[in-house]
Amino acid sequence: MTGLLGLLRERAERLAAGDTRPVPLGSGVPELDRLDAALVRGAQQGARRLASERDFAADASHQLRTPLTALLMRLEEISMTDDLDVVAEESSIAIAQVERLSKVVDDLMSRTRSGVEANPSVSLDSVLAGLQREWQPAFAQARRSIHVSGERGLSVRATPVALGQILTTLLENSLAYGAGTVEVNARRAGPSVVIEVSDSGEGVAAGIAPHIFERSVSSSGSGLGLSLARDLAEAVGGRLELARAVPPVFALFLSVSTD
Repeated sequence: MTGLLGLLRERAERLAAGDTRPVPLGSGVPELDRLDAALVRGAQQGARRLASERDFAADASHQLRTPLTALLMRLEEISMTDDLDVVAEESSIAIAQVERLSKVVDDLMSRTRSGVEANPSVSLDSVLAGLQREWQPAFAQARRSIHVSGERGLSVRATPVALGQILTTLLENSLAYGAGTVEVNARRAGPSVVIEVSDSGEGVAAGIAPHIFERSVSSSGSGLGLSLARDLAEAVGGRLELARAVPPVFALFLSVSTD
């Protein structure tokens, strides 16, 4: 029995060190085997909780970094001009960005709540207009532009924060890795609204395309941002796909709202 207790102690130490997949003890003593199984379950639950917290921290970092970057660019514009009209306009946009940042924080915190909330009806025109206004200066600085086309007056089922973050991720990736004008086209397809974001860049390599939304992928035009955008799309009942690799076209499918 002393030997079994020593073995159990060693296993507990290994579990504490991160080994959450040990071979069952199989001591033949029911009490010890149940205690061993309970230790393993506790270690596995702790490992899952830690992984979830790490993912949350990574998601929070990405979601907060994007609006903060846009806000910084806006403040730099304000600091470099003496035109009061420009200052007033840029300040108004900066205030809107701070409000969006606050909503991003609220949305991140709401992910820890249990239960599923119904997705409200969101005006796609409003979201696209806000994003175009927000990101156009950055694209202009890179001698590029954003062109929005397609059907007007469409409404979709999503939260404004999630929809804005998904499209922001696509715009951010295009700015960093794409080329030419970013085309944002919206259209209705049966019970869905399809939003396609494309540019004339080199696109996604064939070997990476099947894995473009995996969190572990870290090559150009992919990585955590797209993984998070896909998760956000699924959270509001939609989906995000790479419709074409070269030139790149990302397609966001959301349920149409008739409210």
